Amino acid sequence: MLMRLKRFPLSNVRIKPIFLLADSQLLFHEGPDGLFIDRIRRCFDGDIVANEVKASYIGASNGDDPRFYQIFKDAFRQVGVTNCRMIRVEPDVDDTIFLRDSNIFLLSGGDTTLGWRAIKRNGWDRALIQKYQDGAVLMGISAGAIQLGRTYYDKDIYSDPRYLQLIDYIVDAHPIDQWRALKEEVAAAGHGAKGIGIPHGAGLVYNPDGSLEAIRFPCPELFNVKGHVNMRLLDPLEYD
Repeated sequence: MLMRLKRFPLSNVRIKPIFLLADSQLLFHEGPDGLFIDRIRRCFDGDIVANEVKASYIGASNGDDPRFYQIFKDAFRQVGVTNCRMIRVEPDVDDTIFLRDSNIFLLSGGDTTLGWRAIKRNGWDRALIQKYQDGAVLMGISAGAIQLGRTYYDKDIYSDPRYLQLIDYIVDAHPIDQWRALKEEVAAAGHGAKGIGIPHGAGLVYNPDGSLEAIRFPCPELFNVKGHVNMRLLDPLEYD
């Protein structure tokens, strides 16, 4: 079912950070300031109380695997967010209504291409961009983090390689090639292209002003300067 939003005039919308995770570890990670996931809940302080927040899990990249949806529910239950729903690849009317009314959206890990095709087919790409502009929190794990950024080259989707482009970076997560593929994509993208990598157990917060925060472990940040790719490590806010 194609997702369409009913538009209402909004005022004083607070654009929220976008959260990019390599895997599910940070959903249960507790640092000096408490649970990391409580930072996500606190994005709505002053707007919505926890038990009124609606959280949508888009499992398109993992084929709607219920095991990973259960992890999502268990994580948010820690901070009082219990109104959750898995939005299926073939959504029914109730899925579509819940998605339309949600405040938090998580794009799952899995097969990046598989997930992106479903997102496009259902019109969720336009819906997610609009919800972000209306003040929702967007999250991505692994493949979902990649889909929130700029195109990570894939020949199977090259005819429509845009991704959501809400992060002004090409994103990669927990690679097995020491970021070689990310470096190649940043190089191919030309002068001014940027890339960011998220190692196992780490995360990134992309703030509304375009700044990045690494969480838990350092994250490589890449820049294409006149065809030469430079890399630096973005230091985390905390270490274990």
